[in-house]
Amino acid sequence: MFDFILSLSTWVGCVTLITFTIAMGFVVYISSYKLISKYKREDMKDSTSNLFRVVGMLVSLMLALAFSEVIIEMRTIRNAIQRETVALSDIFAVLKLYDPEATQDVQAIVIDYAQAVIDDDWPALADDRLSQRVGDLKTQLAKGVLNLKPATPNQEMMLSHILTDLDALSDHRVIRLDAALAEPPVYVYIIIFGFLVTMACFGVYRPQAPLIVLVTMYTIFIGLVLYLVLALSDPFQGSFGVASTPFEYLVETLQSEIR
Repeated sequence: MFDFILSLSTWVGCVTLITFTIAMGFVVYISSYKLISKYKREDMKDSTSNLFRVVGMLVSLMLALAFSEVIIEMRTIRNAIQRETVALSDIFAVLKLYDPEATQDVQAIVIDYAQAVIDDDWPALADDRLSQRVGDLKTQLAKGVLNLKPATPNQEMMLSHILTDLDALSDHRVIRLDAALAEPPVYVYIIIFGFLVTMACFGVYRPQAPLIVLVTMYTIFIGLVLYLVLALSDPFQGSFGVASTPFEYLVETLQSEIR
């Protein structure tokens, strides 16, 4: 179900999940009310109210925990993307210092690699995979660097620096894939269960217009927060996903340097 919701556009997915929470919430509420109406509701209000407060507090805490977790993961992937672009920029700069003429072909591969990340890797990550073309360009880049023959101690140091940055590229690319493959926090299911329990606790109260409005607002809020948690847990899909802006800026900068 979560994959289906995330496959929809942002607004459609959000409205779909909110509609689902409203429907499920009211189904549980009405069912609970009909069940409790067979007994003396007044005798159950105190115990049910206590249960409502405890479960409501736990649901709120778990929502906050889930939201903070996906925010931290989003920041982690953004930092990894920034470090990946920095590594590419360093490779390009050191290649120019190494030998501007002899490394022109390798410099061009660096730019092609950055562009391919935008054109191929980003769409592929939305499908939880990496682009084969970017992998091929990474291999070409590594071969081009390894074919360089340092003639001075300075060039040997530069080559070592480039190889370190190449390793960093691989590491950061794997981080992007791990983020794309990540599933929503497991306790999202517990949050949904807790939400349904809180809706069942409303069953001690007779449906009235003010209560119906409050219950509707509560279910809308839960649905909205759940959608944000789900959307942020998949950083390469939807409007809340991580943009490829750092790579776009890098490509423009590197292309301007070789003109």
